[in-house]
Amino acid sequence: MQPQELIANKSGGFLFKKSVFLLTSSVGKVMAEKLVSNAVRHIGSTIETLAQKDISRLAVTLEPALREFVGYDKASKLASALRVLVGGSSGVQSEIKK
Repeated sequence: MQPQELIANKSGGFLFKKSVFLLTSSVGKVMAEKLVSNAVRHIGSTIETLAQKDISRLAVTLEPALREFVGYDKASKLASALRVLVGGSSGVQSEIKK
């Protein structure tokens, strides 16, 4: 893989698609796209400019919306998975009060 390809794999569009893919089995593709798009806007980013450093905030923003579809426990697990699998972090605890 060329360096440009590695950089492209970390681009916002790739991170968006990866986030949607992670949520699709739980809420369906259309709803996953809608939830992630709304969360991206809410954190002040765009699909194109979404960066790996934004994923933790994205997960925190998505968690309450996910609860409506999958319940508290699964929403928390999905948010953690998003931080680890998409963001590459260690799964920092949610900043949202229980």
